[in-house]
Order: sequence, then structure tokens, then C-alpha cells
Amino acid sequence: MTATEGFDIKTIKCAIASFFGCWALQQIIGITVRNPLTVVFFVLLFSAALLQDKQKIGGTIISAALSAVLTFLLRNRIVEGFDSRIFKLISFFIVFVGMTCVFYIVIGFSISFFRARQGMSVREKVRKLFINTRPAFAGVKAVLGIALICFLCWLPYFLYEYPGIMTADSLVQYAEFAGDEPLSNHHPIVHTLLIKMFVDIANLFNADHQTGIALYTVFQMLFMTICCGVLVSHIRSRKLQVISVLFYALVPFNGVFVVTVWKDIIFAGITMLLLCCVIDLRNYYESNLQSNTCINALWASFTILGIMFALFRSNAWYAFLVWTPFMVIALRKDILRAICASLIVIISVLVVKGPVMNRAGVAKPDLVESLAVPIQQTARFLVDDVFVEDSDMKLINKVIDTTYIKELYAPDFADNIKELVRAGHPEEIENNKSEYFKMYLRMNAGNPAVALKAWYDLDGGYINPNTSYTVGDMDGIMGNDFGLFWDPKIGGRFVVKAKEISLKLGDFVPLYGLLWSIGTYTWILVISIVICIFRKKHILCKMLLLLQIGTLVIAAPVVDFRYGYSIVMTMPLWLLYYWGIETEYGSTN
Repeated sequence: MTATEGFDIKTIKCAIASFFGCWALQQIIGITVRNPLTVVFFVLLFSAALLQDKQKIGGTIISAALSAVLTFLLRNRIVEGFDSRIFKLISFFIVFVGMTCVFYIVIGFSISFFRARQGMSVREKVRKLFINTRPAFAGVKAVLGIALICFLCWLPYFLYEYPGIMTADSLVQYAEFAGDEPLSNHHPIVHTLLIKMFVDIANLFNADHQTGIALYTVFQMLFMTICCGVLVSHIRSRKLQVISVLFYALVPFNGVFVVTVWKDIIFAGITMLLLCCVIDLRNYYESNLQSNTCINALWASFTILGIMFALFRSNAWYAFLVWTPFMVIALRKDILRAICASLIVIISVLVVKGPVMNRAGVAKPDLVESLAVPIQQTARFLVDDVFVEDSDMKLINKVIDTTYIKELYAPDFADNIKELVRAGHPEEIENNKSEYFKMYLRMNAGNPAVALKAWYDLDGGYINPNTSYTVGDMDGIMGNDFGLFWDPKIGGRFVVKAKEISLKLGDFVPLYGLLWSIGTYTWILVISIVICIFRKKHILCKMLLLLQIGTLVIAAPVVDFRYGYSIVMTMPLWLLYYWGIETEYGSTN
């Protein structure tokens, strides 16, 4: 008996037909693959397909004929935007097959509707699709097996990107422990020291720094595979576990990110383990277990993961502080331990961020870094020539030279204006916070539409799935003076083309393309929270993630998929955890 046994073939066929129908409609209408309308198309077609009766061959012939006529009439629109003959043919094929499916579903549903023979509800058919036939994978063997699958699928990315992908941020961290830049917590110093540790290990064996970076990358891969194994083993349906593993192992941006030297990747893994730990704590108290050894280990794990969570991203620290009271209330059956663990996390982080870093000479991120949105909004008033009071203009001129602000301003990128402020007199803001805060409130209150537009242009992508940006398109190591270079161990035209095509599919295939937009995960999270509240399910883990998104919406300097990667990597847990709970094998040990 396999993990996929029990899948309803008819339902799967309906899903495939609905997918191609959705794809054809997306091509004809001309919307992007990240447009939420594609979900509406798919849901409507899938629902109708599930409720229809089986048709005779005549229905297929009529559907294909109508599709052929429509494809011919819309031939110019279909190939619009494609220069390649191959892509034009693919587009024709998608529209023809997809519209055949659409006509077939519409005809079949209409017949079934008038005959009043819809049968089982859509909800029941979908639920039946995921009924468990065997217990979910659990235990150490399951974790290691899932980890091995992920590692083998990610290994080609490591070999191609050897010793690992290093962008400008990665090189800044390298420069800090190489002594070329002062130590700073702008990029978490704990992550910088982690990279340094593997470079030092390489030095012990007289290996070069290339090897050190490679060792770090392998560590990161192994860490993330274990995190995936632990998280998937917490999902209660074997079939949904299989889908989750496919998401981790085969979606290309995961393979690219796990070999990229970024704090966001390790942080995502820490978040995965922290949420699993919270679920284990909650289940422990709900099942009334009496093992002191077990509960002490869980609270120790929570404390360590909480400290790491708060240290590996600045915005996560603020999210954790706001989330802590809700955690204590949710775990009030053991409120003493909950309070003690929370206090240990908070005090430890305060000590590290304060006395420890000060004594070690680690600079804190400057005030300007946390003011990306206010600075961007203020700049937008000047760029759009909005009337600004003389008194407010004097305050602005004390900080920056506004001569080239229109040339420097980028609606979706705050770093240009941040650097303009740093090149001026940011100490004016630091020393007169109250005055500048009042100025900010006055300007926004007087021109709320401009302020809102400036914010949306900068951070709207965190709530709008249809925002366009690249994901996972980096390669190798940026040019540098440290002797680090991209040294691929596998290559060739096939490998390069395969990676290029796999990444471009996120901009070409509907529904799948939504996975490449952080706004998608935001809305799925919000909807799942609403459903859980309605059904009186726990939302503690989801709240922590929602608070993280809140910090990005309030203060992020740009829409970047990696900033929300912790929400992406935990998605199978918070979305699928309650699925399958009512089936015969609905829970894991």
C-alpha cells in the first residue's frame, strides 16, 4: 500500500481539466499568472467538473470543435507577446486544450444541472480525495527519510552554484569578519559569526575560504532538510505530507535559496522548528500527558528557539514581543513555565543586543534603517510637488539635500532615499524625534492619498499577489576583492537551460505562479486564520507569522520574497495541519 493509495482518479482528472481551463482563460484574457482571478476560474471549473455526469463522445467532439473555432478567431491575441515560434505553438496548444476542457465542463454541468443529478457535494468529494488510508509518516526515520529526499533534490543546485550563492549582503557579512568592515548587527551578527565559524573550520585544515563557504552552505542545506523533515512529520495526513515534500524538494526557488548565504534561510528553518515546538507544547497539555522529562525538554527547546528566532531577524524580535502575551494565555495550563521561558528569551535577547554587543564593539542598525516607510512617504511629497508648509520644509532641509531627490527616488525601493538621508544629517532626526514625528503626521494627514500610494508602491506587494518581482534568479558569487568566486562543479548548456526554464515557469503557469508571490501567502494565512476562528481552532502559530508580515508591511524597504520566506516554508504546517484530522488515521504520535 503506497502513500498515494486512495486518491480518487476522477477527482484528479477534474482537477487537471480545470487547471488547463484556467490556464486557457488566463491566456485569452491577458491577466498574469499571479492574478487572484486565476484561482476563481479554477475553483468554478473544478466545482462544476466535480458535479457533472459523465458525457458521451459527442460532448468531447463538440467541445473540441468549439475550442478550435475560438482558438482560430483569437489566434493573434493568443500569441501576442511571444517572439519564439515554439512558445507560440505551446500557447496555441494550451488554449485549444484548455478551452476544450472549459466547454466540456460547462456542457456536462449544464446537463447535470437540468437533470438535477449533481450527487455528492463538492466539499465531500474534495474531502474524500484526502482521506487517509494509512497513518501519517512519523518518528525519526520519517524525519531522516524526508530530509534525505530534500537533500538529494537540492544537491544539483549546490553543485551548480558551488561554493554557494553570495549577493551583496552576503559579501558585506564576509567583509565584517574579514576585518574590512566594522562589525554591525544590521545583518544579524549571530549569522555573520556562523558563517565565520565554517570559514575558521576550513582554515584549521589549511583549506581556502572557498571551502569554508562551501562548508557553511552544506550545513545550511542539512539544517533545512531536518527542518523540513520535522515539520512534515507534524502534518496529520500522509497524502498531504507527500504534497508538502514535493513542495519543498521540487519548487525551484527552495533549491536556490538553501544554497544562498542569507540570514533569511536559517531564520526560516528556526521558525519551522519553533512552530512545531509550540504545537507539541499545546498537544502535550491538551492530551494531559504527565511526563516531566518530555515537558522540560519542550520548554527548553522553546526557549532556545525563541532566542534564536529573535536574534536572527530584527523584525522577528518585535513580532515575538507582541506575540508573547498570547502565547502565555494559550498555554496558561502551565503558566509558570510559560512566563519563565518567555522572560528567559526576552532577557537573553536584551542582554545580547545590549551589553554583549556593546562590549564586543558591534554597531546597532541606525535609526534610518527602521524609517524606510516614513522617509519614502516624505520623499514622495517632494517628488509629486505636493504643497509642504515652510516650517516642515525647513525640517526636511536640515536633514537632506533635496536637489536630486526626483532623480534618486524609486517608488518600489527605499534604499536610495535612505542613503540620501545618511549622506545628509540623520542626527537631526535622532536628536529631534518628536518634531519630525509631528511633521510626519501633519504631512500624512494633509495628503493621505499620496502617503498611501507611496506606501503601497513600496510595500504593497506583501498584500497584493499580483505584484511583479523576480524570485531566485541569482547565480554564483558577485564580484569581490576577497578572492571568492563561482566555481560550478556541474554545468553545460542543459543544466543552465534547465534552471532558467524552471525559474521562468513561475511567470508562465497559473496557480503555480502564485507560489512565487509573497502576497499569496499573506492572503492564504489571513483566510486560514478566519476559518480557524470560525471553527474554534488554534491560531497561535498563525498569529506569530501574521505579526511578522505586519512588521514587513510597516517597515520593509522593498518587497522581497526572501523577507517572507519563513511564512513560505511554514505554509504546509499552518495550512494543512487540521486537514485529515477527522479520518481514521488522523493523527501522528
